[in-house]
Amino acid sequence: MDIFKIIGIGIVGGVLSITVKQYKKEYAVLVGLAVVTVILFFTLDTIAGAIEEISVITEKSGVDTRYFVAVMKVVGVAYLTQFGAEILRDGGENAIALKVELAGKVYILGLTLPIVTEFLEVCVNALSAV
Repeated sequence: MDIFKIIGIGIVGGVLSITVKQYKKEYAVLVGLAVVTVILFFTLDTIAGAIEEISVITEKSGVDTRYFVAVMKVVGVAYLTQFGAEILRDGGENAIALKVELAGKVYILGLTLPIVTEFLEVCVNALSAV
């Protein structure tokens, strides 16, 4: 199972990062970044499979694929923003991490705005028809 590999990589990377941090703090951040990148590559197959399954379910249900794409973008932005912010926090850059999180939230708002607008239009049309 890949999860055992991922856990092993995380533990080894964590120990290596702690060891390196004693000598060069800036290199510990690079070790953490490398470990996160390797773990991400191990999860790509699972992510792709999940997206494919959700896509099939979406097509069978008849839901507009725009909504599926928007939700997948929002989830992706949320995960990437969290990863980036955590890496920055590990490096001691809390202020920058907060700004990255804010930027992610604003970006998610921009991604969802067309869907919210369309939903409100449907509500207004439904109320005006009554």
